[in-house]
Amino acid sequence: MDPIEERTIALAGVLQACKLVQALARQGFAEHEVLNASLQSVLVLDALSTASVYGGVSGVRTGLSMLEQGVLNSPVMTDLEVLRYAHTVLTLQTQLYRDEQKFGEFGLAVERLSSHSRDDLVSACSEVYQSHISVMRPQIIVQGEQSHLQTEGVPEQVRAMLLAALRSAVLWQQKGGGRFRLLWERTRMQNAARNLLSQNTH
Repeated sequence: MDPIEERTIALAGVLQACKLVQALARQGFAEHEVLNASLQSVLVLDALSTASVYGGVSGVRTGLSMLEQGVLNSPVMTDLEVLRYAHTVLTLQTQLYRDEQKFGEFGLAVERLSSHSRDDLVSACSEVYQSHISVMRPQIIVQGEQSHLQTEGVPEQVRAMLLAALRSAVLWQQKGGGRFRLLWERTRMQNAARNLLSQNTH
């Protein structure tokens, strides 16, 4: 897999997790299979390939579809909110990466998540996000229906997906991603997303 495809998958991971944040906040639920793929990506720290972080290309299909449809070039109105979340996540990740102590503490907290059972993984991810990321600036302000955001379990899922977005942002950075890549490689990543989806059709 070439570097463009690896960066495309990592960025798709960021976008997918942010799309799930939007769905949870505005609808009170998100597609279980997609949410689970993003959640599990937080636990995969030593992957054989970028795609294997998500259990294969199919695990990041939602994010790849957004890229294929041109979200970076001509986003529709509903995607502007997702892009705002993604931009803030990438900004926070850059800040975290620059602070060796903070990044080390964050990394240890993420490593400890693997000791949690499937049943309490969402709440554990939520706690890691609250402890290490919520205190940073800029804050991610999630917009949605208050009735959903106050529903038991939904705020934890939102924070868990923001942690998943940050995990993908770390992967994006590790694969050479950055602000200028977003500008220079938008069309190439759109084409890469199209190719990846066509090669992995069910």
